[in-house]
Amino acid sequence: MNDTLCAAAQSSFALSPSLTASLRQLDAYQANLNIEQIQRFHDSLQLSPDDLLPFRQFSDERYRRNQIYLSPWCELLLLCWRSTQRSRIHNHRGSLCGLRVLQGTATETVFERTDHGLVYAVESHRLESGSLTINSHLDIHQISNLQPYGDDLVTLHLYSPPLRKMELFSLESPQVELPGDSISWVYEI
Repeated sequence: MNDTLCAAAQSSFALSPSLTASLRQLDAYQANLNIEQIQRFHDSLQLSPDDLLPFRQFSDERYRRNQIYLSPWCELLLLCWRSTQRSRIHNHRGSLCGLRVLQGTATETVFERTDHGLVYAVESHRLESGSLTINSHLDIHQISNLQPYGDDLVTLHLYSPPLRKMELFSLESPQVELPGDSISWVYEI
């Protein structure tokens, strides 16, 4: 595995054989992944909760994005959510995203835009543990942990290409926020 591409390999803990095998699959790609490849990757995962334990880090302030793997073609993140935490309303502007619920229940709210730019919710649905959803780069949504206090949510996200641009939306204004190209904003939304 290319150690310069894998954030996990640069850290101080050893990766499990199962996680190493999964990351080797990602290392084999030399172009952006399509929907079928993202689906195949998620379907092939045989990880135990212990395999991802080093990346299972929460924040009491906002959901936490923990990078597992990064290459020019894709990025794998473990997102950890306490009860009541949610993402901002956003799209992935240029990146596909495969989201697998590993623990808990996520609520995905899907939005559309009016002709004058405001967003409105068109549906919400629950994603139970084991669920997989793949979002196109222009799909507008919000992920939330609406479960009772103490019920954590853990989700595994595979972005291709790595998520570096997105549009952030508000229910109150048609103004679209475009975070800068820096990597740090991804970990602050």
